[in-house]
Amino acid sequence: MATDDLLFAGVAALARRIRARELSPVELVDAALARIEAIGPRLNCFVTVTADRAREEARAAEAEIAAGRWRGPLHGLPYGLKDLVDTRGIRTTFGAAPYAGRVPEADATVAARLAEAGAVLVGKLSMMELAGGLGYYTGEAAFNGPCRTPWDLARWAGGSSSGSGSAVAAGLVPFAIGSETWGSITWPAAFCGVTGYRPTYGVLSRHGAMALSYTMDKLGPLARAAEDCALVAAAIAGEDPRDPSSIPPPAGLGRVRAELPKGLRIAVLGFPATPEAMSGARELFAAAQEVLREAGALLEPAELPDLPYEPLATLFIEAEGATAFEELIRSGRTRELADRSHQTRAPGDYLPKANAADYVRAMRVRGEVQRALGAFFERHDLVLAPNLPFPPPRVEERFDALIASPDPLGAAGNVAGLPAVALPMGFSGGLPVSLQLVGPALEDARVLAAAALFQARTEHHLRRPELAPAGAPVAAASPLVTEG
Repeated sequence: MATDDLLFAGVAALARRIRARELSPVELVDAALARIEAIGPRLNCFVTVTADRAREEARAAEAEIAAGRWRGPLHGLPYGLKDLVDTRGIRTTFGAAPYAGRVPEADATVAARLAEAGAVLVGKLSMMELAGGLGYYTGEAAFNGPCRTPWDLARWAGGSSSGSGSAVAAGLVPFAIGSETWGSITWPAAFCGVTGYRPTYGVLSRHGAMALSYTMDKLGPLARAAEDCALVAAAIAGEDPRDPSSIPPPAGLGRVRAELPKGLRIAVLGFPATPEAMSGARELFAAAQEVLREAGALLEPAELPDLPYEPLATLFIEAEGATAFEELIRSGRTRELADRSHQTRAPGDYLPKANAADYVRAMRVRGEVQRALGAFFERHDLVLAPNLPFPPPRVEERFDALIASPDPLGAAGNVAGLPAVALPMGFSGGLPVSLQLVGPALEDARVLAAAALFQARTEHHLRRPELAPAGAPVAAASPLVTEG
């Protein structure tokens, strides 16, 4: 298999070859590191490359597998971590200048579980500063500069898990770990044309990951395909005594197949009113519906229950984010952040607009949201909707209108902690166009199976970006920092 074919093969295919000893983990990791060195700086998707550590872990994996000790489908596979997941002895920056020198003393639970599964860490991935927790308005809002989608190097990769989406899309790693509070997995999945899985709240432990919103933060994988996301999540999901919000793995997470029961009821949501959708997006969405209909699903137009999803999500993020970053705000070091809006903001400007009573009322309304959506999912098994069907903005342009675009499904799903999968449904003008599947809490396997079925019947997720030749200039690209 050619090197490019190998690096775009995906988790499931690579795992089969490694287990059969047809593929050397050392050769695979060396190929990934070579591609990261050649392409990574032009995308600006890595903050730190852990080349020496990766080669050492690959040699250990190869020796174990040769001795008959195969740990599972991630054994010997290279991967990247969003730079808000702590890694012992390797800096973890939160994408923000005030934390650029931060080096944790212990691994986050997810990092430790990936190591136990035999996965090989090749580096820490770029992200929007503080996962966007205190606000940002351009793709340049990261201390190491803007991260770019490999489909157009002038355009933003999406946030806040920018590097996770970009690195997977460019074939630098077969999977990466991102995080989502509201859109931070589904956005880069859309702009980079990859598959992003947001688990039910609590499925992946958040111990050792930067907190933004204690009641909404979720870690999740981005990969080539839904099957790959399921394999990654199944290897690291489960309760963690150090994260009280963690829960047992949802049923069937490790046995996702590209099949659905006949008569699966799918509620179809329409396009947001603004901004204008990409050319051809509506036709692509209609074709996607037909794929699922031909597979035996029953699709019908629907609307979410009329509840204040977006105001609730905004209130929780503002209130909980102000608490999470209280020390940074009080110190005045917010002025070191890259987004220019922070240069004119005083500490008091970061205080949430809501007061304590508003927060308590919002938590009560959150219960109403969960009950209403529970009733909605008694009538429907899944929700299908367009996912950010707009062209990615250029990295330097302000995207106020994009941030302000209606997103009731994203807000509802994150407020209620529901699982979702974002995946490409086609291309327009050389840029990926994405859809989103959302299910009831703990029905992660159902959502992933629907996505896997769609991908078994289409090839959108297999397309590869045509990256510029080596040495092609990219404005403001940052050099990689390499650590052992």
